[in-house]
Amino acid sequence: MVYANWDFYNRVWHGELTAQEFERWSSRASLEMDRVTHGRAAGAPNTMTDALAQCCCELAEAMCRQDQAASASCGGAVASENVDGYSVSYRDSAGGLDGAAQNTRLNICRKYLCRPVNLMYTGVQR
Repeated sequence: MVYANWDFYNRVWHGELTAQEFERWSSRASLEMDRVTHGRAAGAPNTMTDALAQCCCELAEAMCRQDQAASASCGGAVASENVDGYSVSYRDSAGGLDGAAQNTRLNICRKYLCRPVNLMYTGVQR
């Protein structure tokens, strides 16, 4: 389930992605939202519809930027660079860019998916 459509993204969010980019990244963002909420986002109350759409939009943009950064650095963050001899060393993506990217995604989800119902809660509900 995709939580935001192009109309919402274009008219309400006023994002900078093209329609094709948004279609690609919004579906991936929605999967990420389902992952961090353990599938509870799909059953969220109607009062959270806007929060879900906003989270999807911001997450889609962040994921697109992260992908562009990973592509620009060949999949890893630059660990060192030598200008005269032009030598660039990259850090392993598992410990560098990917960890920071995951934290960014989680922080975006926390901003939208914890109120009024905490969809990210992993404890036991009575």
